[in-house]
Amino acid sequence: MASEERGPGFGIGLILGGVIGALAGLILAPGPGEETRTQFMGRTAGLRQKAEELRAAARERVREVIEEGKVVASRMRGEREVTSPEEPSSDNLEEPSI
Repeated sequence: MASEERGPGFGIGLILGGVIGALAGLILAPGPGEETRTQFMGRTAGLRQKAEELRAAARERVREVIEEGKVVASRMRGEREVTSPEEPSSDNLEEPSI
């Protein structure tokens, strides 16, 4: 079974761990809210600019693709009308005789 005796090493380790943890907390703790927000905004300014550029480029590309789609669709409609002009449309259907 495990020994119940911890000895002086445990106590020293516990105190040393507490001191190291407290120092790390002081060193790594963020500043006041306004200071943290200012630092964050400064660090992310480049990312926001890049995101805006990508959004504008994507929007332009979508417009180009829509225009290309319209051209292709109008060509397909024109080819369909040329290849099958005899297809009856709903306007020229004769009344069925009974």
